[in-house]
Amino acid sequence: MADRGAPVKVLPPLLYAVPFALAWLAEWRWPTSLGLGASGRVAGGLLVLSGMALMLWAFWEFRRRGTTILPWGAATSLATTGPYRLTRNPIYLGDALAYLGASLLLDSIWPLPLLPLIMVANYRWVIRHEEAYLATRFGRAYAEYRLRVRRWL
Repeated sequence: MADRGAPVKVLPPLLYAVPFALAWLAEWRWPTSLGLGASGRVAGGLLVLSGMALMLWAFWEFRRRGTTILPWGAATSLATTGPYRLTRNPIYLGDALAYLGASLLLDSIWPLPLLPLIMVANYRWVIRHEEAYLATRFGRAYAEYRLRVRRWL
């Protein structure tokens, strides 16, 4: 397992994009409103930008370390600095923030109940496989990192 990366069979961004697209279609067919007006759109824009910034920061950290961003790729380095000193999953946290922000920008209720389901699916289909792989690949270093840094925040 250490030579090939985590046995992840789904592209993690699709876990957020596909349900959001379905929610967008539901919004188009059965319109809703969160009733937040302009303040909701401003908050949504800030959440989207924050999520994207967090993801870019995490991508930069992987690039700086010369390791792969792909969950099924073999990791050459354990990222523990940059955003990884705050959360073990900054990319997935960024995805969730951007998803929530996009829901506010859309001014729709439809995507919101899907977010907890997406996060559970992300854990079951991606994160737990990545964590098992990293434990095998980096052993004690990863175990110590897990003790220091929470999965989300």
